[in-house]
Amino acid sequence: MLRFANRKALNGALIALAAALLVNLGFYSGLFEALELKAFDMRAKYNSSPSSPDVAIILVDEASLRGMNPIVGRWPWPRSVHADVVDFLAMSGAKAVLFDILFTENERVFGTPKGTLSPSDKSLVQATATAGNVYHAAQIVIDEDDEYNKSLLNRPMPKDFSGRFSVDLKGAPASSHNNFYLPFKELYKAAHGMGIVEFLSDPDGVYRRTKLFRNYQGNFYPVLPVAPLLDILKPESLRQDEDKITLIGAHAGSQAGLSPQLTNLEVPLQKDGSYLIKMHGDFKPYSMSGVLSSIQKIKMGNLEGLPVSPDDFTDKVVFIGGSAVGIEDLKPTSMGSGIPGVYLHASAYSNIIRGDFLRYSGPLVTSLSILLLAVIVTVSILWSRNVIYYQLGVPFLLAFLYLFVSFWGYRHNILLDMVAPTMSILISWMGSFAFLSITEGKDKRKIKRMLSQYVSPSILATLIDKSPQDVLKAEVGSKENLTILFSDIRGFTSISERLAAEQVVELLNGYLREMVDVIFKHEGTLDKFIGDAIMAFWGAPIRTSDHAMQTVLAAFDMRRQLKVFNQELAAKGGFPLDMGVGINTGDVILGNIGSEKKLDYTIIGDNVNLASRMEGLTKEYGSPILITESTYESIKASVPCRIIDMVRVVGKKQGIRIYEPIDMREGDMREGDAPDRLVPLSEEAFN
Repeated sequence: MLRFANRKALNGALIALAAALLVNLGFYSGLFEALELKAFDMRAKYNSSPSSPDVAIILVDEASLRGMNPIVGRWPWPRSVHADVVDFLAMSGAKAVLFDILFTENERVFGTPKGTLSPSDKSLVQATATAGNVYHAAQIVIDEDDEYNKSLLNRPMPKDFSGRFSVDLKGAPASSHNNFYLPFKELYKAAHGMGIVEFLSDPDGVYRRTKLFRNYQGNFYPVLPVAPLLDILKPESLRQDEDKITLIGAHAGSQAGLSPQLTNLEVPLQKDGSYLIKMHGDFKPYSMSGVLSSIQKIKMGNLEGLPVSPDDFTDKVVFIGGSAVGIEDLKPTSMGSGIPGVYLHASAYSNIIRGDFLRYSGPLVTSLSILLLAVIVTVSILWSRNVIYYQLGVPFLLAFLYLFVSFWGYRHNILLDMVAPTMSILISWMGSFAFLSITEGKDKRKIKRMLSQYVSPSILATLIDKSPQDVLKAEVGSKENLTILFSDIRGFTSISERLAAEQVVELLNGYLREMVDVIFKHEGTLDKFIGDAIMAFWGAPIRTSDHAMQTVLAAFDMRRQLKVFNQELAAKGGFPLDMGVGINTGDVILGNIGSEKKLDYTIIGDNVNLASRMEGLTKEYGSPILITESTYESIKASVPCRIIDMVRVVGKKQGIRIYEPIDMREGDMREGDAPDRLVPLSEEAFN
């Protein structure tokens, strides 16, 4: 059995390791990357956390475009409209105003001299300078070289721009950005800050991340949501490492969930140096149409019933962007398709100001999870007995639990890989199930060959379906407590001498057929025929605790069936048969015994010999059935027994009591017997 268990453990280990190795190869080669991104989106969409209450969003939506079209025409609107919004937000006491709208060129107005700002541009510059908290948008990009833009690529950044808006970021890697798009000069000079608005899309075209700082010719510029953070948190210095950006000496205070004193705020980065945005789904944006309507009412001196109150923006960081289709700033994000790009900026700002970061658990945790899950699935399948529950239920339950942990981890900012560990469950399940199907088929065929002649078809089916491993242990042998039965036809030699050979065979075959049917009926195992003798046992391969009772009841039925068989013989003019049955209970060695060419599923040991000896004593004592003391102890509460004698058998120093069980249904009680007298005699009875 130990050898069998070791072989099974080795097979299980090989399956688990093979599955883990295969999944890890797929994981590190990027095979699951696309699915992993979708799994991330699923968690982001259904498990988002609340955004910072300090964030507000104003959207130029379809209603805004329709409402303003009769007044100012199509988009883009005159810059004076945005100037009015800046003035409105300045009046409301907004902490910062961030435009996710590019103003890279001057407006061209008929009659305005070349090189002179239009009145509309002047109003936006004036409002920006007066407010003192406006951050405008710029782009730093990688453009392909062509015949039209050769002179534009790798231009130096204007010194007045880089001098004001670049930051010192230690440890940051170089980049290949070769072009930029800035607000017109007067506007960026008036702006309090500048933010880069170009995002990075993943291979599937979905926007989930950004570089927090963009490098152009050795100078670093913050992206739009980081620009106001540098002014709010006022870090003493910035440092980028392989896995994080540290704001050293940041005045984080309670806004970031940190201690009020100076601290180092660490923002985690992915392996490519990008920041993975934890998108928020609870933004309640204001329509620009409502803001402009409120501005119009205020200009007319009507302060009652404003669609949007200035108080809604007090001490807020206000992001202004577009959601209308014509503005072309709708992006596919982890929250879905058609999401305003400004939501990415607002989410990134909210993440950092609150210290609400997704932290990737790392490839080592993923690899260990892959191996652990493969081992659990393999063990649960190969060592299971209940096929439906374990082989099908455990993998699904394990996958559900891992997905639950992944969702729970996301809510608590722990980002686990979902696809590779789940694939480990699937592949190890498929491998284990395939291996089990192959080996079980082989084992079932082996069991069928081994036991088809020894047990009834129903018992064989039960063994194959439920307890194949118990039978396969016979290959190495095992010590079992069983009850053994021997039966023999009395005087068969003299009977056979009076019959022709074919009659002897016919008689014997008929008798053995009837007896074997009885043995199989009582779930016994036929060991062998020894001439006209039968050897059978109970308690294996089907495990039962009442094998002694089953054996005795089978012996009673064998006696009754013999009477029926004798009646058939008498009707044909044949000779009646009689038989004796000996029964013993005890420990024996059970196994496949023999040579490589011929193996028998059988039992050996002293207790087998003792059962045979009991059958021989039935002739001497004239009893149809004799049982040993060990069998008697197991059945005495249910079957009345007559004590016969105490005998000493060969190889035993002490005598043993022998009993005759009484079949009350057949009236086996002798004259003078009474049920209350069918009990063991005292020890003195044998002295």
